[in-house]
Amino acid sequence: MRIRNLYNPPTMKDRAPVKPWTPSGMTAEAKTTGEGCEITVTGSGVSWLYPPEQDGLAKVVWERADGGTMIGIDDNNTVAIFPGVTVLARLCGYEDAILVTMLKTANLPLVFAAADHPY
Repeated sequence: MRIRNLYNPPTMKDRAPVKPWTPSGMTAEAKTTGEGCEITVTGSGVSWLYPPEQDGLAKVVWERADGGTMIGIDDNNTVAIFPGVTVLARLCGYEDAILVTMLKTANLPLVFAAADHPY
């Protein structure tokens, strides 16, 4: 089976920084670093990160620099961003949402550095 990452480039250090939406009373800054996209959110509550170029994607997964993942929710594939600093390393878009469940069940990585990853 082959699983394609529909984002090119998938590494956040090669993309423009993505700034989350914040409600009033909160602020967010984003910049590109050697690790990826560093997002700093201040205030209390939750902000929302919308994926870039999401047309036609069923599921979006962001990989943090610490190896953790954030999975997009709802039809917009938004991700909750909480106050503090979050560094995003990679981004993966799937054309079938079932792939995320299948990969998690098989204990395989959800985000790929390559555009096309064979399994």
